[in-house]
Formats: sequence, C-alpha cells, structure tokens
Amino acid sequence: MNCYEHPIQPAVAQCPDCGKGLCADCASTYSEPICKKCNAKRINSERVQIITEMLLTYGVGILLGVLFARCTNEGLSFHLVYAIVSYGMPIYIFSSIVPGWKTLTRITPAVFLFMPIFGWVLYFIIKLALSLCLGLVMLPIRTVRNIYRLIALHKIKA
Repeated sequence: MNCYEHPIQPAVAQCPDCGKGLCADCASTYSEPICKKCNAKRINSERVQIITEMLLTYGVGILLGVLFARCTNEGLSFHLVYAIVSYGMPIYIFSSIVPGWKTLTRITPAVFLFMPIFGWVLYFIIKLALSLCLGLVMLPIRTVRNIYRLIALHKIKA
C-alpha cells in the first residue's frame, strides 16, 4: 500500500478513522498517525461539541434564571445594581446544572440499568441536586477549560 497524499511513497501507517495509507512524513505530521481530512473532521467535531456545551450551559442558565427572577418578582426593578443581583445570581446558579451534570456523569458508574421507575425518579432528583452544588464550582472551571481548548483548536493547522 502507498501513501494517499504521496502515491510514490510506501505507507508506514494507516489512518485509524478512514484506513488510508500514510507515509513516514504524513504519519509524523500530528501526534498520532492520521490523515489531514480526518484530523480536520476531529477538530471540527470537538469544536462543535465545546460550542454546543457552552450554548446549552448558558442557554439553560439564562432561560431558567430569568424565569426564576420573573416568577419571584425580583427582576421587575430597573435599578442596574439590583437587576444584576436579581438576574445574575439565578443565571449563575442555573448555568451550573449542565457542568455539574456532566461532571457527575463522568464520575458515577452506570450500574443503575435495572431500576423501577421510582428509583429512576429518585436518582434523577438526587443527581440534579448534586449537579447544582457541584456545578457551582465546575462552571468556571469548565468554561475556562473550554475557552482554552477552543483557542488551541484554532491554532492547530488542519
């Protein structure tokens, strides 16, 4: 088999995603032997996942935070400082649900496959409450990590 990019060069590796042959130069371009097209697909896929997570995180936070502030009549004042406090805290608290949920999903085992419906409801309520608590810490950590990763992905030549 010869290299996909350089047909006269013999292949020394294969792209793990598409199976194309890679010569020594192409195989050493990235940290793992992968072709340019598949590497670009992986970068775009990771970029989409990060942006989706951030939109979901802050979308849920803004939606639930504003609804909470409106329902509790906290957001009806036009004083700037009061509006920031009345909307800002609920938005931050509700934005913490997604990062907390994702963190708990990574650290909890998937052993709850065969539970009755009551067990699932109880599990969901407990996980939601823990997500709120853990998410208060994880929200800034995951946000900063995602921003740095987006910057790093932008610098990678595809």
